[in-house]
Amino acid sequence: MKLSNLTKFVTIAAAALAFASCQTAPTEIPQDLSALQLIQRGQDAMARENYKTADAYYVACIDRFSDNPKTYVEARYELAQSNYKQKKYDMAKKMYQEILDIFENPNAIYQVQTKYKKLSQMGIDRITEIENKKAIEAEKKAAKKAAREAKKNNE
Repeated sequence: MKLSNLTKFVTIAAAALAFASCQTAPTEIPQDLSALQLIQRGQDAMARENYKTADAYYVACIDRFSDNPKTYVEARYELAQSNYKQKKYDMAKKMYQEILDIFENPNAIYQVQTKYKKLSQMGIDRITEIENKKAIEAEKKAAKKAAREAKKNNE
């Protein structure tokens, strides 16, 4: 019986360690990866909900290929999506807005895929909707609290 419990413990510990190791960002991202490879690895990590790793690949892509507007916007959009999925709405909204600002330059349509303009606007709209719902919920809670306090004071 003790061996069975030990086996279970070792199995659970190994699984926990494997899960924890999957949640950490890579310590070193190979320098020879192309922008496409970096973005693909980031997307693969996001599909596994491993946002630290995904973010590391997107940031590496942005750092290494910032002189290429097409690549920069794609990696920046993916990073914004990662922040959105992590519910870091303020950060995501700023990144989406940065992408929209790039399209203020009339030459952007020749350098960047225009789908990122629409997708970024959709991201901002989703976040605004979430913020509005939270504000309405906060107002309802405040009104309920005020009503309870008024009732308590009247008793």
